[in-house]
Amino acid sequence: MIGKKLFGTRGIRGPLSTKVTPELMLRLGCALAEYVNGGEVVVGWDTRTSGEMLTRAFTAGLISGGSNVIEIGTVPSPCLAFTTRSLGAGAGAIITASHNPPEDNGIAFYRSDGTEFLTEDEVSLERIFFGSGGKISKWDELGTVRRYEPITPYLNAIKKLVKVRPGLKVVVDCANGAGSLVTPRLLRELGCKVVTLNAHPDGHFPGRPPEPQPWNLTDLMATVREANADIGLAHDGDADRIAVVDEQGNFVKADTIIALFAELAVARSNGGTVVTSINTSVAIDEVVARAGGKVYRTGLGDFTEAMLERHACFAAEPGKLVFLELGPWADGVFSAAKLLELLSTESKPLSEIIAERVPNYPTYYNDFECPDEIKDEFMHEMRDYLLSSVDEIHEVVEVDGVRINRKNGSWILVRTSGTEPKARLVVEGRDEAELERLREIVLKKIKEYLKA
Repeated sequence: MIGKKLFGTRGIRGPLSTKVTPELMLRLGCALAEYVNGGEVVVGWDTRTSGEMLTRAFTAGLISGGSNVIEIGTVPSPCLAFTTRSLGAGAGAIITASHNPPEDNGIAFYRSDGTEFLTEDEVSLERIFFGSGGKISKWDELGTVRRYEPITPYLNAIKKLVKVRPGLKVVVDCANGAGSLVTPRLLRELGCKVVTLNAHPDGHFPGRPPEPQPWNLTDLMATVREANADIGLAHDGDADRIAVVDEQGNFVKADTIIALFAELAVARSNGGTVVTSINTSVAIDEVVARAGGKVYRTGLGDFTEAMLERHACFAAEPGKLVFLELGPWADGVFSAAKLLELLSTESKPLSEIIAERVPNYPTYYNDFECPDEIKDEFMHEMRDYLLSSVDEIHEVVEVDGVRINRKNGSWILVRTSGTEPKARLVVEGRDEAELERLREIVLKKIKEYLKA
């Protein structure tokens, strides 16, 4: 990321042994205390085995800088965002690596209004971190720690905003993450019949990897079919994300869920702007246009800034939905409630709702190992190759990687991850034949360059 040394697309993440160390967390605590000028900071963590260890180091830095800490324990990231805003704290911080593997950890920061730190906040915090290092207070000016139970107020706020028909049957896979403590309880309190998978907190993630991709959700799909459930839901490690399985046990593309809620938001607002990320389907544009709105795309992890600048009525990137009636943060827990509300309102199966409302274009996704030190050169090579090899180009978008939009609506995106040593590829065709043709064009160069 330009101008940033520590922060990626969402907070700071990496291996515990080499990057996200107790020393780093101590220094970040000192720096944040100075950044909020000694204001209160809400601190929580997900279920990773290193969470409490890193929290103690981070909290020590905050206290030494004169900030009072409100410790809320193991919670989903959206619960921490909600609590930061509701308590009027100066900032919030959650120790999490989201969907990264268990050997990683990290930290994400929230502003006092519940939005994630913007680029300007991250740059300012880094300036303190690499500069003065933060303030060290005198012995009689140190901060304090108090504990607060946040889950009940958070769930009460959600329940006031949704209406769910009692008796819906839901299978929820919490990935042994922080959602285990919240989502099953919420759904039961909303009157649902709940079947849980991987719903005991365990930072080893024994049930499945924390990333809620279809290849990790075969148990969820099978259980939905076996239980004759109305819907299946899945979280990542800190429950800011949600993945969806329909009543037939089929994985629902994340873009489809974005399109469904984007259309509802635009219709409710009598028009408006939907902010989404560069890696999402043209189906969203078509559905939003039908409702009288428009779509603005931004880089991964940048939708918060664009959402505020564009006064958006809805914002999302794959798996991360922002429902502004609750707050300006990605919220997998509230998304679960909103999906149950949608089923209640429509009184028909999810597969039928989707078939009636959202076009389904064939899509190909893949990730490739790409060391950080060659990412810039790789993207330069891929850009030149795509511009010379893809025909019928309508538009080239370079807000995050290179997206080639073709005249008929099909597109190719190549980008590098901001949180992992990987390159990511998305291809969407208007039909299977076109998808295969475009896929082969881009894979030829990726395999040649990365020896994948």
